[in-house]
Amino acid sequence: MRKILLILPLAILLALHTFAQTQVELIPTAGYTFPSRTDFYDTYGRINSGLNFGGSLKFNLNRSFGIELLYNHMNTQSGLYEYGYGGDKVAGGDLRLDYYMIGGVQSFNIPNSTVRPFIGAFVGAAVLSPGTSPENNYANDTKFAMGVQLGTNIYVSPRVGLQLKAQVLSPVDGAGGGFYFSNYGAGTTIDGYSSIYQFSLNAGLIIGLGQVLPEQVYRRSYRPRARPRPYRYYY
Repeated sequence: MRKILLILPLAILLALHTFAQTQVELIPTAGYTFPSRTDFYDTYGRINSGLNFGGSLKFNLNRSFGIELLYNHMNTQSGLYEYGYGGDKVAGGDLRLDYYMIGGVQSFNIPNSTVRPFIGAFVGAAVLSPGTSPENNYANDTKFAMGVQLGTNIYVSPRVGLQLKAQVLSPVDGAGGGFYFSNYGAGTTIDGYSSIYQFSLNAGLIIGLGQVLPEQVYRRSYRPRARPRPYRYYY
């Protein structure tokens, strides 16, 4: 009970102040990645769940938008299984996944609050490294990758904070495109597809570096008031 009484005033105090961000933020992270499954004609592939760790380096252009470099690593097990009772394992073994990503992050300001929600999207590369064993001798595979994230930053000071987020990272198996034209115009289409979608929940420590960004002030443009027209008298 005493601990609650001590924490409550601190929480109220933090909620009444808005902390600025710094130009650069170093964010080491760790989390849990859920299993992913891909169905084929007579078999299915599965990548097991596991812990992941990594971090990001974020360059804040202002208090609303930044460019983020992200690295994420995971050691797990993967396998190819037959359908039916028992699900006999056809092939599989250890698997290491490393993501190297870059993307933009849009933050949203909540007035008089230390909480700053954000959303971001990434592109980059995924390196899949199967383990070596007498059963297989597969080489590393590097693929184009995409990802999205959604979460919130909770600042204790301009240079210290906590990050909570959900993210999806996916190696792209292939891409295709085309060109079309009609009476209404012409254009091109580019599509990418993937069989692996890794969803994870992560937490990180925000370490602010560099100068503190100035607070954004929005000012209304000045518009001179129109002078009232003189009354007209009709006789």
